[in-house]
Amino acid sequence: MSDLHLYLVRHGRTDWNDAGRWQGSNDIPLNDTGRAQAAVLAESLVGRVDALFASDLVRASETARIVSERLSVPILALDADLRERGYGVFEGLTGAECETRYPDAWAARQGDRNTVPPGGEPHAHVVARMESAMQRIVHTMRERGGRALVVGHGSSLRMFLERITSRSQPGLANLELREVAHDGERFRAL
Repeated sequence: MSDLHLYLVRHGRTDWNDAGRWQGSNDIPLNDTGRAQAAVLAESLVGRVDALFASDLVRASETARIVSERLSVPILALDADLRERGYGVFEGLTGAECETRYPDAWAARQGDRNTVPPGGEPHAHVVARMESAMQRIVHTMRERGGRALVVGHGSSLRMFLERITSRSQPGLANLELREVAHDGERFRAL
C-alpha cells in the first residue's frame, strides 16, 4: 500500500495568543493577524492539498475555511476529536496568573508539560482522541485519494506527533506546518 501524506498545521493567531492566555477548549476566533497568516498558508499550499479537515473550534475551522476558499478545496469534516487539550483552571489565564492562583499546579506544569492541571484533560485521553480522528482522516483520504491538510491546535498536535515518533517534540507555532505519512498500518513523521 502506498503512503498517504497529511499536512498538520496549528491554527492562525488569536488575541489570546497575543496576550499569552491559555485557550484550551475555549472557542476563540482568529484575529486579523491569524486571518492574514491563513491566507499566506493557502498560497504556500497551492496544488499540494486536495481536502481539509479541522477541529470544530472556530480558530481552527476559520483557518481551514480561509484556506479552503482560496484553494477551492473542500473541508470534509470539522471534528471535535481534533480539539485542543482542555487545560482546566488554566484556561483564560496568562502564565503569571496561573502561577499566582495555582502555584502548585503551575510548578508541576513547569516540570512536565504533560501534567494535567486541575480540571484539565488527561494526556492519554488527548492522544486517544487525536489518534481516532487521524485514523478517520486516513480512511477518508484512502477512499478519495490525494493529500489533506489537518488544521488543529498546538498541544494536541504535539502530543500526537510525540506518540507517533516516541520522542519529545517542540511546540508548534501558529501556522507551523508538519508532514506525516501513513503506510497502511502506522503513522510516521516526515
